[in-house]
Amino acid sequence: MTSYAPFWSLATLISDSADPADFQVSLEDMISDSGRLVDDELSHYASKGTPFIAGDVLFGKLRPYLAKYWHADRSGTAGGDIHVYRPTAGIDSTYLSYVVGSRNFVKFADAASKGVKMPRAEWMGLRELSVYRPDLRTQKRIADYLDRETGEIDAMLARMDELTQTLEARRRSVIDRELMPYVGVSTARLGLVAEAITGLTYAPADVVDLGGTVVHRSGSIQNSRIDRSDLVRVATSIPERLRLRNGDLLVCSRNGSAHLVGKNALIGAGEVDETWGAFMTVLRSPNNRYVRWYLQSTLFADERSQYSTSTINQLTIGMINRMEIPFPDPTEQTRIADHLDEVTGKIEQLVAKTAELKNLLIERRAALITDVVTGKKQVP
Repeated sequence: MTSYAPFWSLATLISDSADPADFQVSLEDMISDSGRLVDDELSHYASKGTPFIAGDVLFGKLRPYLAKYWHADRSGTAGGDIHVYRPTAGIDSTYLSYVVGSRNFVKFADAASKGVKMPRAEWMGLRELSVYRPDLRTQKRIADYLDRETGEIDAMLARMDELTQTLEARRRSVIDRELMPYVGVSTARLGLVAEAITGLTYAPADVVDLGGTVVHRSGSIQNSRIDRSDLVRVATSIPERLRLRNGDLLVCSRNGSAHLVGKNALIGAGEVDETWGAFMTVLRSPNNRYVRWYLQSTLFADERSQYSTSTINQLTIGMINRMEIPFPDPTEQTRIADHLDEVTGKIEQLVAKTAELKNLLIERRAALITDVVTGKKQVP
């Protein structure tokens, strides 16, 4: 007989608060649909967090449709937008992690969330989800089976990631090859060739669902292009200087993750008259088609350590203005920009194709987990 029970009988929500531990996990550190954390250095924060221990399961409650979860292998503290679930007696922690990572759980969490622009899963609704609860022996058998099967898929995903990293390294190499001849030969302070403008500060009460003005944040920049899939709108007065113009260069200047600082995208006609948030900076210059390549080069990446502090990674206006960048004459800048647009475009096509294949594997992984932890698929 198939046994089902409410989720609260499998897990307890940890609601304690603790000072940040040496090991900290924030929502940005969790990779969607993978059950993994990023390989880069994790975020650091000074505020209190939710304590967790090895065997707990972390789930991103903000925008739960992103399916961010992690089976903790050590103790630490979790950021404020993360639920910490502790398995109850008779529940295998690995089995619990697969339940939390299943499509059924994620869809229910999304449906039980509150808020339009910043939806958050609510425990009082989520705890009532009916989930498959076999005996402990069966749970362990399911967990072992999914460990093996998802392990094979994860190995293929890892190879896809390696290919993507190789392509991205090739892309940086192409950029560096164009810029390096001018290092120490023809340079300029960035503050003398571009105006750096910090973005809009707004209150939560200013956020609206309809109307208002679009505010671009870090998530608006994906793969060096503007992504409009997750926009925020505000109803407040926007100074003319803080309205985007065609050709502006939008730069992420503050972020909990160091590798995101400096990511950038050119503004097109579709973003004109919109604005940008306080953790973003706009470079306004006729040289932006060229300048953006510097921010995507190893030359810039090598300087990132200068922008890190114990609490946040940042590029201040002063830092930007003092940057000494390779700066050839306008004709050469145009040639470099045209060449890099063409060459990197071909590399980006290969990256996009790899991403498509990776998405198919991710869907296969999620479907397998869901079928098994809902009892639809029996394990050997």
